[in-house]
Amino acid sequence: MKKAIYMMTTLLMIGLLAGCEQVGIESNNESKYSQSEEPTSSDNSEDGIELKNAIEIDFTYDYTEDIKADVNRVVSDSSSLQEEVKNIEKIIQKYTLLSESAQTQGEMNVASQWFYVIWDTELNNLWSRFSDLADQDTKEKVLEEQRNWIAMKDEVTLMTLGSREENGSMYPLLVNSLWEEKTKNRAYFIANELAKIEGESFVMPEISTKYGLFVDNQGTGNVYSSLITRQDWEGEDEAIISIYRQGEIEGYFIDNGNGELGFTSDDGSIKGIIKINGWDGATFEITETIGGVPFTVGEKVEFPFAF
Repeated sequence: MKKAIYMMTTLLMIGLLAGCEQVGIESNNESKYSQSEEPTSSDNSEDGIELKNAIEIDFTYDYTEDIKADVNRVVSDSSSLQEEVKNIEKIIQKYTLLSESAQTQGEMNVASQWFYVIWDTELNNLWSRFSDLADQDTKEKVLEEQRNWIAMKDEVTLMTLGSREENGSMYPLLVNSLWEEKTKNRAYFIANELAKIEGESFVMPEISTKYGLFVDNQGTGNVYSSLITRQDWEGEDEAIISIYRQGEIEGYFIDNGNGELGFTSDDGSIKGIIKINGWDGATFEITETIGGVPFTVGEKVEFPFAF
């Protein structure tokens, strides 16, 4: 219930939501969308990026092809990868009208998926170009990481949101919101890898020094340890930590102001220091234990995979 209430509060704050149960890059290494396909004609322009006309509000319409055309247009009209991922936000803005027009929970669920589809389409477009240009070793390394990311999606969804039964009819919307954000992050990651190949400068967006989702997957498609830091429904900073699959530790943290977050479990049995290292993941070091907890003082857990 705490997870559901937290996500409901978050959704009220951010307004726009997206992302469903599709995957960002096909596990067979084939892009769903080809950059060579010509986008449909367009006759409006914003900051030099031409997009198709504003969408008509229709919650029964499949916007996939329209989104694909707009992404292709952004790719062709952007002068750099940095500009390209920034301009994807213009497509997001275009679909805001659909989201704002939703009246029922069902319509909100439907509308929310298109924001995910936008970033999923961009991710596949980036992968297609990366796959064409990367040397074999680089391609295989990044492909393995991407397949692991895809394989962990269901597990990450459950540990972040809880079950469908806990969230009721708004569950699709919550999933969409989660995977809009995470797919956007992954698109930036692949764009950065492509920029290295093309010799472009590329700046990754900053990750919060307080809030995020990090895992240790030990190079597989399974989560072995995880760290979630966020605000709860009352605005308090909370952390949910799973260490070596030995169950969840829930508690709260305070910002010590020196790059360290001081954590105390709800029952007071475990205290520690959380450090978030941006795209390089996070760590949790246990500084105090009380009772028979299966952890030792000084134990340090790494969460190298930033979602």
